[in-house]
Parts: sequence; structure tokens; C-alpha cells
Amino acid sequence: MRQTLEYTLCRTHQGTPLITLDSPLGNGQENKPDTLRALAYALLDVATQAEQQEPSRKHYRSRKRVVQF
Repeated sequence: MRQTLEYTLCRTHQGTPLITLDSPLGNGQENKPDTLRALAYALLDVATQAEQQEPSRKHYRSRKRVVQF
């Protein structure tokens, strides 16, 4: 069964990447090792997207996204 990871990409006031995970992760969920590996790869991809965002004049410009893993 595929799971959904909802997240928001933005930047801090200092201009560094910031990611808000909008999905409940953990909290008693039971996952098999292959599901946890898929989650880890999805999180690595989210981190890469956050770092590749172009800084804007406003430090806080959020972008909501969803990925299935």
C-alpha cells in the first residue's frame, strides 16, 4: 500500500531551506523495512528540492507538495 507524504517547502528568515512535514509520520504507524526505505528516499528527495529552491525577495514563500512512497 502506497502512503502519502505531504510537505511544504519554504525558507527561514535567514534564507536557509525549511521543510514542514504536513503528514503524520510515526505516531504508532507500523511499517515494513521496504516502506521505511521508500520513505527515506522520499525524504532525501524533499531535502534536495528544498536546497534547490531559488531564494526570493521574501524569505518565506511556501510551496505545498505531495509525494507517494
